[in-house]
Amino acid sequence: MLRANVHFGEGLFKELEGSWRDLVAHSSTCTPFQTFEWHSTWWQMYGGGKQPMAIAVYEGQDLVGLYPLTKSHGIWRTVRPMGMGPSDYLHPLIRNGYEEPASACLNEAITNLSGVDLIDLHQIRETNPLASCLAASPLEQATCLVLDLPATYEAYLATLGKSLRYDVRKLDKSLFATGRASIEQVSPDDISAGMDILFEQHRLRWRKRGLPGAFLGKGIEFHKRWAAQASRNGWLWLSVLRLDGEPIGAIYAMKLGETAFYYQAGFDPSKGSVSPGTLLVAHTIRRAIEEGARHFDFMRGDEGYKRRWKPQNAYHNLRFIAPSGGVLGNLGLSWNRAASSVEGRVRARLEGKGLLG
Repeated sequence: MLRANVHFGEGLFKELEGSWRDLVAHSSTCTPFQTFEWHSTWWQMYGGGKQPMAIAVYEGQDLVGLYPLTKSHGIWRTVRPMGMGPSDYLHPLIRNGYEEPASACLNEAITNLSGVDLIDLHQIRETNPLASCLAASPLEQATCLVLDLPATYEAYLATLGKSLRYDVRKLDKSLFATGRASIEQVSPDDISAGMDILFEQHRLRWRKRGLPGAFLGKGIEFHKRWAAQASRNGWLWLSVLRLDGEPIGAIYAMKLGETAFYYQAGFDPSKGSVSPGTLLVAHTIRRAIEEGARHFDFMRGDEGYKRRWKPQNAYHNLRFIAPSGGVLGNLGLSWNRAASSVEGRVRARLEGKGLLG
């Protein structure tokens, strides 16, 4: 029989670290955003003013489910998933074979939390078992495109449109054959410098649109700290595209289990004739196939350039907001639903302006 315990305070990281890491190794639905390393780094950078908590589901003494959360004390007391902001997926971490019963146990524990006005759960994929347990009507937050990979790269190329296939084959053409161009995997010893290249190339890409891009403020240090840990664990795929020795693009991807995750990229728009963005994505997909990955997850954002890569699956990420009763909970529900509507309109304006080089 499963039971749920609620852990409070920063001590939960030390208390749960070993079993958390073991759970990651035994969960096929785990993404980088459920790992101990991601959450502990997030807490260091973004935890100020919040109370950490985690609902842990046990069978006997064995941890079979874990949902890291935070509690904030504003006008209304709100529980949200830990990892808000940079995380594309915020579903619970559950051991294989326990998905349904552990999700039901988590739902019961969430419903019975005390001292809470509002439950606000973000970025839960529609296919996740917890989504079918939660009583609140969901709001759609994002669309995530996922490519199921064939056995060979050539088989994959055959599925692409003619123009994209032409650009992709530049990886084997003169610039690369003569050594003028190269795509290099950043080594664990050079992660900080490699991330700086990524940030600069990303800024170049977004500056052309008059926008700041995704890496700002604390986010820069957060991603550097996470990337260093992910590299040591073999999860980080950070690659730099160079032309005549100078960086003109970089891609930030990750690999965990059978899935490669495309997080962000950047490139110099003035080098568009080389198709740097296209080459970086193609290089990463080819690597994923060669290393036996079964899926390539483009994650949040239904941009047109992602559709060109022929992803077969479009999954919706959902947000569930439910008051725990009382005037403050209902006020928080109304305010957050209105804010979600604004967020959706902003997202719709930005999507489609993607990686076009």
